[in-house]
Amino acid sequence: MKNYLFLFLIIISCNKATQKDNIQATKPASKKELKKFYDSDKIEHFYLNISEDSILNLLKLKNENKDQKKLRQLLVSDYPDSVSGPNFETDLVKYKFTKTELSELKKKEVEKIFSQQDSTPSEFLSCVPYYRDIFIFKKNDSIVGIAKICFDCGISTFLGSNVDTNEFGLHSELNKLEKIVRNK
Repeated sequence: MKNYLFLFLIIISCNKATQKDNIQATKPASKKELKKFYDSDKIEHFYLNISEDSILNLLKLKNENKDQKKLRQLLVSDYPDSVSGPNFETDLVKYKFTKTELSELKKKEVEKIFSQQDSTPSEFLSCVPYYRDIFIFKKNDSIVGIAKICFDCGISTFLGSNVDTNEFGLHSELNKLEKIVRNK
């Protein structure tokens, strides 16, 4: 008789645990708040309308002058090394990058894209990035972050972020970002 009572108690307790698990499983999961790459109050977008042929010609130069070297660094390297690098914004203007300060609405849309995502980019591309689009994030008129994006191959580089940016680069997000800043 004791064995039957013991078996009965086990069945009831298992049944209650299963019901409890089912109730928890049906509760909606709370949405995870995405961490922004940068805490900024202003975002500036710089764009250089330059053809791929012009960039390739710049890369082929054997004896480049100081200005050509700086433009090459802006377009194809991880330059600058830090957000506090001198003259970065001045260099962008000097080399004819068009500067646009994003409206509050566009700023919020861009911040959603420049935030930690739950998924990883599914494609790995191997091309030389041409960073025609550069974002400068500012807080109290000081640069707190720089993002350089190549929309053609989906490669990006970030400076100044305390958040893991490795998951950035989903094709759909890059398309959305390009539409926002290039008015496509």
